Formats: sequence, C-alpha cells, structure tokens
Amino acid sequence: MRPPQVLREGTKKTVFVNFMDLCKSMHRQPDHVMTFLLAELGTSGSLDGKQRLVVKGRFAPKNFEGILRRYLNEYVICNGCKSADTILQKENRLFFLRCEKCGSGRSVAQIKSGFVALVGRRKAGT
Repeated sequence: MRPPQVLREGTKKTVFVNFMDLCKSMHRQPDHVMTFLLAELGTSGSLDGKQRLVVKGRFAPKNFEGILRRYLNEYVICNGCKSADTILQKENRLFFLRCEKCGSGRSVAQIKSGFVALVGRRKAGT
C-alpha cells in the first residue's frame, strides 16, 4: 500500500490527496473508509470536487498512516491467511469480512465515533 499524501490547506484544514486511490487499492467503499478515518481522528470532513478528503484540523501524515493501518487490520486483512483479497459485505445490520483466497469469514465491529463534546451556547442569566 502506498503512503497517504497529505497536504495542509490554509491553517485549519488537512487534505488527503490520494484517498480515492487507497480506497480502490483496498477494494473498499470510500464512505466506509472516510467514516472510520473521521471517527478515529475525532473530527469532520468531506470529499471535495477533485475526490480528495478534506479534514477539519491539522494532522500529520503519520496520523493517517496509523489509522489506515488499523483500518486494514480490522476491515481488510484476513485473519486466517493474512490476504488482503477480501470482500466486506453487509448482512442484517452487521458487516462481514469474507476472504477470497481461503474462504474464511468473520464479522467486523461497527465504526464507533470517538467522544465529541457538544458545546452549546449558554443561556442568558445562567
């Protein structure tokens, strides 16, 4: 797998340039990978017109590498034969990882978003 190309855009945004290429090489839906990345980073983001992932906040390429490695271990690589030739299928609200080489399958965890503080405006007089 190629390392993520990460650029800084302005002072408060980070752009993951080769996001779509990495999704294609892992054979995973970009929205699933994006949900995992954003949950792990604890931030928000979206795809821009050039199909790059724009993330709110300043992050180093190492941040993305570590998270992508966790994604690979959890949602791509087969536990039995360590092959990356797998399919992620959704069955009855659960995701299952099926290996094309050895035929084994396992359920994978749902993506849980990290703690996000809800900061509302204070009411006047309190």
